Amino acid sequence: MLKTRTYGAGRICKVDGCGTRLSAYNPSSVCALHGGAWREDLQRTARRAAQREEISRRCAFDRCGREFTTTNPAKKYCSDACRMKAFQARMVESRRTGAAATPVRRAS
Repeated sequence: MLKTRTYGAGRICKVDGCGTRLSAYNPSSVCALHGGAWREDLQRTARRAAQREEISRRCAFDRCGREFTTTNPAKKYCSDACRMKAFQARMVESRRTGAAATPVRRAS
C-alpha cells in the first residue's frame, strides 16, 4: 500500500506578510491565495462566458411568451418570476390530475 506523501508540518506561506499555515499535503511553498490558481479559474470562466453568443428565445411560461436574449443555452424563462409561476402551474396541474397523490413504489 502506498503511503501519502507529505511535505512537512508547520510550514508557512513564503509571501511576505502572509501567515497562512500550509497543509502537510500541499507541495507548494505558497498558500492557495498566493498560488494564483483561483485567478486562472476566474479568468477561464469569464473568457468562456464572453465567447458565448446571444440566443433569442421565447419564454417557456405559456402566459408570458415574451422574447428575451441570453447567453445561457439552458435558460427557458425570461425571469425568475416566470420560472416560479410555471413551477406553481405545474404543481397545481399535478394536484388536479392526482399525479402527485399516486405513491411511488420502490423495488425491494
